Amino acid sequence: MAIHSAQRDVLQPRLEAALAAMRHRGPDGSGIWLSPQSGLGLGSVRLAVMGPEDGRQPLANESGTIHAVVNGEFYDFERLRAGLESRGHAFATRSDSELLVHLYEEHGLGCLRHLRGEFAFLLWDEPNKRLIAARDRFGIKPLHVTRRGAEWLFASEIKALIAAGVEARWDESALLHSFAHQYLRPRETLFAGVRQIPPAHVLVMDENGAHESCYWRPGFEPDAGITSAEVRAALEEAVSLRLRSDVPVACTLSGGLDSTAVAALASQHGAMDCFCVRFDAPGYDEGPQVRADALEHFRVHEVPVTRRDLVSHLAESVRQSEGLAINGQLVGKHLLARAIHAAGFKVVLAGEGADEAFLGYAHLQEDHTGTAASFALQRGVMLPAADEAEEPWRTPPWLSALPTFLHAKLATGRHFAGLTRVPFDSQQILDGTLAEMDATKRASCARQSAWLWTRMALAQYILRTLGDGAEMGSSVEARLPFLDHVLFELAARIPADALLSADGSKMMLREALRGLVPEAVRMRPKHPFLAPTLGHDPQVRDFIQDTVHSMACRDLPLLDHRAVLAWSTRLETLPDAERARLDPVLMQILTATLLHHTYRMT
Repeated sequence: MAIHSAQRDVLQPRLEAALAAMRHRGPDGSGIWLSPQSGLGLGSVRLAVMGPEDGRQPLANESGTIHAVVNGEFYDFERLRAGLESRGHAFATRSDSELLVHLYEEHGLGCLRHLRGEFAFLLWDEPNKRLIAARDRFGIKPLHVTRRGAEWLFASEIKALIAAGVEARWDESALLHSFAHQYLRPRETLFAGVRQIPPAHVLVMDENGAHESCYWRPGFEPDAGITSAEVRAALEEAVSLRLRSDVPVACTLSGGLDSTAVAALASQHGAMDCFCVRFDAPGYDEGPQVRADALEHFRVHEVPVTRRDLVSHLAESVRQSEGLAINGQLVGKHLLARAIHAAGFKVVLAGEGADEAFLGYAHLQEDHTGTAASFALQRGVMLPAADEAEEPWRTPPWLSALPTFLHAKLATGRHFAGLTRVPFDSQQILDGTLAEMDATKRASCARQSAWLWTRMALAQYILRTLGDGAEMGSSVEARLPFLDHVLFELAARIPADALLSADGSKMMLREALRGLVPEAVRMRPKHPFLAPTLGHDPQVRDFIQDTVHSMACRDLPLLDHRAVLAWSTRLETLPDAERARLDPVLMQILTATLLHHTYRMT
């Protein structure tokens, strides 16, 4: 947390209020530092994982001229620390976070290229009156910023900004974008005036103003010489680095390839406690699969989640995540993190990121095999003009020119066209979205699509809403070996043909894991982590009707409340298959209503 303001006399109480609002992120301690020369205050709450006895923040260099707060973990810090000590730097703690202030002394902004891990940080350089805000390469750790006149505020969570005096208002453009295809653009939040530092970006504020830049992009030049042995070695290193902890580490487990691979590699260092969610519906219950394929060194803990749980815990899940959900998976992640915390763990390894790195999603396979159609947009196919807005419930043919996942998400989002009070202009909604693909123009269509997915779906939903939002709400830090940037850079150079074939996806990764995971797991098709649809349980039905009839739903921006009521009534009469197809629409309406109510948004 940081506040840069001319009102120095109120920095302390505002920082205290902000830290209290996100105490769940760091129940093991807190600290505040106020610059004696500038209107700058830094604050931190601490989840003690590394150096629990002496790692209190904010941190400072030897001379007290550089101060910083860090959220997350820096890996391989022992090697970097030894190099810095050999050049005369004196460390005051055993915490990995202290590495930052000394790396900055040595390299300035170039310190970012030396950092490996999941992190967001704020650093104040007193001699140069410079504030630096940076975020890890994939957006695993959040960092929000808002400006009010000459005042700037930064925080890991928006609720901290609200506690510090920021008004909670809807960003209607972002809300419309979320309704349209379920994911926000990289800088967006649902709160007006509050944006995110994008993944792999750094914001520098000094006497010359504020300047934001990207400090990392992977290279996508194909290298046919990469082998499965190299992939295995890089993944082993990524897992090993993330096991470094002064507190016990657990794993999440779904029975799929990615989480099983991480847990299997982790268990080579000792028996692992593994946690899995068990939804109460066939096709969604991962428990039997996990039990059948669990390795000898896995201690499996099952977390039951019923359909009633999906609604009874939805409000708290939304409050913690500060975002909308498209499925009850959000509640599943919330209850999973709560169970991990209750079992005494602060750190958990998980498998997210493998499908982005190794092209594991079915929609990427479609992009790979349907190249000519999928990316016609880049060869000059134009989107329709605003006055050619499509009618609800129909999919326009021009959508086939987009990456497959955008096609699918926009097709789902178009059900909102009959529920909103504003024109549903697909071209306007997509403005700025496809620009994220500029960094991958020379890559294969599957890689281009995967990178856009990584910047939107992964960063904004999987990592922010389902990940950090759910996990840190229960004081649990997730570490993601597949999003180690060294491993990701290697994977990004594997030719798409070596990963995608008629036999399946992630083929080189599967080969790399031969002999490590059970053969049934190694060749198992991708099965996404999804909760069952809400169904027809009377308690669930009452929750839905109470929510859509509430004052909070009536006051939501953009939506036509009468149309929403009529739609929700019609929903109850639809066959289960059609109702399931509309579940993402229903979940967004419910979670938007709960977000509006929780934060008293205007």
